[in-house]
Amino acid sequence: MTKTQFDVAVVGGGMVGAATALGLARQGKLVAVLEGFTPKTFDANQELDIRISAISRASVELLKKLEVWDAIESMRVHPYSVLETWEWEGFNTRFDAADLKLENMGYMVENRVIQLGLWQSLESHPNVTLFCPDRIDTFTHISGGIELLLQSGEHLECELLVGADGANSQVRQMSGIGITAWDYRQHCMLINVETDSQSKIQLGSGLHLMVHVHSCQWVRIKPV
Repeated sequence: MTKTQFDVAVVGGGMVGAATALGLARQGKLVAVLEGFTPKTFDANQELDIRISAISRASVELLKKLEVWDAIESMRVHPYSVLETWEWEGFNTRFDAADLKLENMGYMVENRVIQLGLWQSLESHPNVTLFCPDRIDTFTHISGGIELLLQSGEHLECELLVGADGANSQVRQMSGIGITAWDYRQHCMLINVETDSQSKIQLGSGLHLMVHVHSCQWVRIKPV
């Protein structure tokens, strides 16, 4: 039985898994990445994805170190200069890039755009082998590492197995690692609003927003 040797196997090629795999590969590690779905190519005419992250400047610096930020930025990002959050009227926390002498506070980026930028770099990296679409069938601990059998029939050995396969992680469940979880009893609305240069918007329940040319991210927490 032929087994392919790797330093690390990363299960899950989303934002976290792909960034982890790329960072390890850039340090000279031989990395296997297991992912069930190949990211779709980007088209500027595509609708905005509903999964969007507000990434901080520190996260942008990480993506720059991984040399993927230029690719991500060339697709679709939007900077925000103000971050404001509040739960009750008059009790708000506001961060303004101008007060901190920064160009911006970060960027709004679709999750799939971040993943695609990382994935494109993984595809061309000599230390990375992609197993996609594929999943773990079983894995066992052996002397000096872990042996994996994939659903495709591939056999891998690695020193470290990284489970980056989401909230319902197969790796976590197969490892017998438990979790503690609870219901937040909250709901989230993600709304894309096209406005004039300055507009007042009423979203119900007395909530008013003053929008300043796409520069501010608001987080309003209300009881359900």
